[in-house]
Amino acid sequence: MRIEIPRYSERLGALRIHDVQRVIEIDSGSMKSLSEDFHVLRFSVDEIKEVESRMAIILPVKNEKPNILEGVLSGIPHDVLVIIVSNSSRAPIDRYQIEVDTVLHFYRFSRRSFIMIHQKDPAWGLALKKVNYTSILEGDVVRDGKGEGMVLGIILAKALGKEFIGFIDSDNYIPGAVYEYAKIYASAFLASRTPYAMVRIRWPYKTKFVGKGFYFRRRGRVSEITNKYINMLLGRLTHFETDIVKTGNSGDHAMTMRLAEVMEFAEGFAIEPYELIYL
Repeated sequence: MRIEIPRYSERLGALRIHDVQRVIEIDSGSMKSLSEDFHVLRFSVDEIKEVESRMAIILPVKNEKPNILEGVLSGIPHDVLVIIVSNSSRAPIDRYQIEVDTVLHFYRFSRRSFIMIHQKDPAWGLALKKVNYTSILEGDVVRDGKGEGMVLGIILAKALGKEFIGFIDSDNYIPGAVYEYAKIYASAFLASRTPYAMVRIRWPYKTKFVGKGFYFRRRGRVSEITNKYINMLLGRLTHFETDIVKTGNSGDHAMTMRLAEVMEFAEGFAIEPYELIYL
């Protein structure tokens, strides 16, 4: 992997926010050149694989099409642990069982490690009550919400000793993009000089199918609003206007477990922007 060094950063106390860093090459070879360019960061295949062996990727799933889910699974590097957190309906059609069958079928051919849970499993309610972590419960079960499911995935990754956790939206139609995300996550952790690090993916275009063809929008409409107000908040705190935040709603992001352990998380779809607000 070859990526740009940070061109620009904002500081707020101990927090450093880097501007978008462009990926130059997904695969930059196994040997480092003696005349390495100081304007880029380069990591070998072996370095990236070593990080992947210590990483889990969490897939929040809700009523996803089986072929789309299988495509996402096929794009995740083999040594990364996959944690699937489903909140799919059980009636009148048991879509969760369809997802389980899809994952089992994929496992027969891939022989890779998976963990799959349902967000509404009563066992989660019992376990969380036992440790007095009831803020994500509604009665005896975990509430509906993407944020709540992501927290369950973090708990599982922590229990299994993973040092890095990534999140990838399960509605990604391009398996190759999923593969790139995992490699970018690993490279960002290699580049970090602190155990408290987060990386967020910014798409060059938000592709939409309109009419008879694709329309490549530079950014999502909700993202424009979220980024605007987070940057306004940052500007008020630093007394300098900024547009450094461009990934306020990024569902495709990753962090070190050390950071996740000290974070607070919001419910539902508020989880991604609130991570930045909390920091």
